[in-house]
Amino acid sequence: MSNKEISEMKLLVAEDSRPVMLVLKTYIKQLGIEPEYAESGTVAFDKLSSNKFDLAFMDVHMPEMDGREVVSRVREDGTTIPIIAMTTGDDPELLVSCLDAGYNSFLLKPIQKDELTQIIIKFHKKMN
Repeated sequence: MSNKEISEMKLLVAEDSRPVMLVLKTYIKQLGIEPEYAESGTVAFDKLSSNKFDLAFMDVHMPEMDGREVVSRVREDGTTIPIIAMTTGDDPELLVSCLDAGYNSFLLKPIQKDELTQIIIKFHKKMN
């Protein structure tokens, strides 16, 4: 992939909580990124299946289709983009099940701007 600015990253954010979504929108907008959003697992699956994203943030507990199921299914379909699990991180078994499903990393809630930014920069560097 060519060297692209962070603001040109194609990012998907799958989150059903409006307060969390507002925080994510605020922080991501400050980086100059205009992501796409999904408020259900089904919508996230449909969007990820298009393979047009550089990075995705996916809440683990989504309506209609659990985040782990979404990730597992898109991995089976050949999607290789980094997908970051968003969760409270208070259950070690849940974290292991996320890795088993195909998530690449974690962003723990409550969302911290510095952690979000570090993950985006880390995966942006891997793209280049």
